[in-house]
Amino acid sequence: MGHNCVNSTPHATHECGANQAGSFFTPMKPPLSFSDQLNLMSTRGLTIDDRELALKRLSETNFYRLRGYWLTYERDGRFIPNTTFDSIWNTYALDCALRRWVWEAIAPIEIKARALFAYHMAMECGPLAHEDNRYFRSARAHSHSMESLIRERNRALRDGVPCAVHNVEKYGDLPIWAAVEIMSMGTVSQLYGNLDPAKSGVAKSIAGEFGVKPFILRSWLRHLTYIRNICGHHSRLYNRVMTTRANLLKKDSGYDSDKEFPTFLVLKRIYDRSWPERWPSMLDGLEALISAHESVSLNPMRFPLEWREVLG
Repeated sequence: MGHNCVNSTPHATHECGANQAGSFFTPMKPPLSFSDQLNLMSTRGLTIDDRELALKRLSETNFYRLRGYWLTYERDGRFIPNTTFDSIWNTYALDCALRRWVWEAIAPIEIKARALFAYHMAMECGPLAHEDNRYFRSARAHSHSMESLIRERNRALRDGVPCAVHNVEKYGDLPIWAAVEIMSMGTVSQLYGNLDPAKSGVAKSIAGEFGVKPFILRSWLRHLTYIRNICGHHSRLYNRVMTTRANLLKKDSGYDSDKEFPTFLVLKRIYDRSWPERWPSMLDGLEALISAHESVSLNPMRFPLEWREVLG
C-alpha cells in the first residue's frame, strides 16, 4: 500500500493529522518569530509603546505564558481599547510577586505538618505505622502513597540524602520521622487525609495543633499542596480557577469562591493559630507588593475591597 492518508494501524501520522479514533486534527500553526508574535498582538488591538522592550520581555517569558495574563483585557479575540503591553506585563509581575509571597507563607506550614504527622504517628502507632494500611481508610489509596514513598526513598538514596542512607543502611527501612523528610508534601497530605479516625487519634491530634477539626485540616493541606505546586512550577496564580478548593471556617464562608482569596484566608487562619506574631509583617509585605502594582485589578482573584481588614 502506498504512502497516503489511509492507514490501517492504530497509530496516526503527523502528516495525516488523524487520531486513534479516526478523526482529523487541524493542521499545526507555523511558529512565529518574537517580532511576528508582537505584530499579531498589535493587529488584535494591543498598544505597544516600547517595541524593543516588549520584544525582550517576550523572549524572556514566552508568548503562551503571557497569554494567560491578558484574558481580563480581551473580548471576542481582541484587546479592550487602550490595553497596553505594559498592562499585561504589570499583571504578570504582580503574579510573580504573589507566587513568591505565597510560597514563603506555605513553607513553615509544610514543615509543621511533616513534623506533627511524624510525631503523632510514631508516638501513638509506632515508627513504621505509616506503612501499615490498617491505620488508613482506603488500602488502595494507601498503596498509591506507598508507591510514591518508594520512588521518593529511591531518589533520596541515589542522591545520598544522609537521613535516608543512614536509616536504610542501619535498619533496612525509614522510620516515619526520617520518611517525612524525603516525602513530597503531596504524599504527606495524602497519608494524613487517608487516616482512619476509628483506628487512631492521630488525625484529631494533628488537627488540634492547627486549631481545627480533621476534615478542615485535610482540606487545607490538600489545597495548599495544590497551590504550592502551582508556585513551584511557576504557573499562573492570578485569575485562576481553583480545581482543588479549601473548606473555609464558618466565619469566612462569605468569601468562599473558586478563585484565589480563600487561599489567603486559609493562610491567615493557620498563622493566627501557629505564628500570630509573624502575620502582621507578612500582611504588610503583601500590601506593599499589591500597592507596587496598583494598576492591576484584584477583582479576578475575588479580593474584596476591604481585603486588608479581612486579612488583618
